[in-house]
Amino acid sequence: MNKTIDKIDAKILGLMVLGMTNKQISHNLDLPLSTIQRRTRILLAGGIVTSQVQINYHKFGFKTGLLHIYLKDGNIQEISKNIYDLDGITSVEIHIGNSDILGNVVYKDSNDLLTLITSIKGMNGVERIVWSERVYQTPSKTNGKLISILST
Repeated sequence: MNKTIDKIDAKILGLMVLGMTNKQISHNLDLPLSTIQRRTRILLAGGIVTSQVQINYHKFGFKTGLLHIYLKDGNIQEISKNIYDLDGITSVEIHIGNSDILGNVVYKDSNDLLTLITSIKGMNGVERIVWSERVYQTPSKTNGKLISILST
């Protein structure tokens, strides 16, 4: 699939990011629902946009946050895999920049979090960990400038 998209696809992407359904997008753009469905399928099949279902852990009484993990040495892929395999870790990202690894965490109470952090601190190559807890998350927004560049 070509990496550029046309202006209609750009508008569809922007509305998808806002969480609109195909029916809402169809109404908003004044295009037939079948057109929106077809274009959405093509965007998904081409990997231009992805769909991911996420659990709202807060509804179940859990807290979420990030572990910023700094390494002093070691195999970053192996350490990342070992972190990912721990209970309470929902995803792991390897970064270039400030911290080396970001771990998304779900936990019930401070003891769960302490157990998880202690496990990671005990891994070879881990220098330090910085913890941050999510307090609030804004809804996703469309980046109009980026979408307009993609559609040129």
